[in-house]
Amino acid sequence: MAEKQKRAGALQSELHIELHTNYAIGLWEGRKREKPEDGKKGKQPIMGMPQFLHRATLINRDSLMNDPWADAAMLELEEKIEYASKEMNTLIETLEKQMSFVPAGVTISDAHAAETLDLTVFSGTPLGYRCVFLLMGFDQFAKKVLQAAHYGVVSRKQRYELLGDGSRLLREIYGCVMRYRKTGATRFDAVENNDIWQRACEEVGEPDRAVLLGQKRSAFSPPVNEASVNLLRLRYQAV
Repeated sequence: MAEKQKRAGALQSELHIELHTNYAIGLWEGRKREKPEDGKKGKQPIMGMPQFLHRATLINRDSLMNDPWADAAMLELEEKIEYASKEMNTLIETLEKQMSFVPAGVTISDAHAAETLDLTVFSGTPLGYRCVFLLMGFDQFAKKVLQAAHYGVVSRKQRYELLGDGSRLLREIYGCVMRYRKTGATRFDAVENNDIWQRACEEVGEPDRAVLLGQKRSAFSPPVNEASVNLLRLRYQAV
């Protein structure tokens, strides 16, 4: 009797992070809607990282279900994260130039929070983790900005500008998933041009043709449904 072939089980891993600055913690936690009091308008809710990861996972799930609008959202999200990463590097370079003001012979140790926010992170899409890594980069950047302001390397105005520019990059990424609307339509609906497809197009507009045909796609999206794409190519060639 042949010996049963042994196979390794599924790989398991956990991602743990720690945040040192209140600026990064605020971006992680967001803000709940505040009820109006004493005739004043309540503050609107602000998305945090957990809500972002949840929505990004849902978009990835819709992409797996062959929804071209979800594919477009995945592509936009990837492009936003890539852009934000480059801009964050530019901000870091700007700060490093400011730090050149410190004369030789002066050593400033790295700053550490007395208490950090320790978290375990799970995302249903790699793009979620990439956004978390960007938040971690912002946290390190914010530490250096606060430290530079403490020692008079940057002014109070520069401090707020640098931190504001950095946090804005994360909020713009959050905005990508906030704008997404589930349609429930697939490429097979597009092939049939049925009521579901027409209603979706009326509600959110027709998807980009290149995205619809699988020509433009996020590197982190699930594989495109080739059968539906081939049918759509035949349909558009016949038009």
